[in-house]
Amino acid sequence: MQELRRQADVQEPPTAIGLEPNMGAVLSYILMVPPVMPLIMLMLEKDNKFVRFSAWQSLFFGLFVIAGIAGLEMLAFAAGHVGRPLEVLLNVLIFAAGAGSAITWFYLIIKAYQGKSVRLPVVGDEAAKRTWSTN
Repeated sequence: MQELRRQADVQEPPTAIGLEPNMGAVLSYILMVPPVMPLIMLMLEKDNKFVRFSAWQSLFFGLFVIAGIAGLEMLAFAAGHVGRPLEVLLNVLIFAAGAGSAITWFYLIIKAYQGKSVRLPVVGDEAAKRTWSTN
């Protein structure tokens, strides 16, 4: 994960809904799965790039987690018909993916509260493209 430092001498204005940027970013990560809050924050916030980046990243990360775990669940179900050890192995992988996602989610919330952006490898790049390509 690549940490992006915001410049201390540039003060960002409050968000469109009157929140400080760090609290708007934290709200973007709350209810990430299902991606309710990121969508709300994207609809409400049009100007603050920090909040919009956090909302986009949260949305993509949430969808990635949902799709990934659902895919693993389907594989585990199908593997249950083939062999029990394979099903158990996939269930361990599902647990590890869920735990890793939860740890990443908490890390993103903490960094957002501190006013720092953390760009995740794939979803963060896409979030950055969408944040800085729109006005």
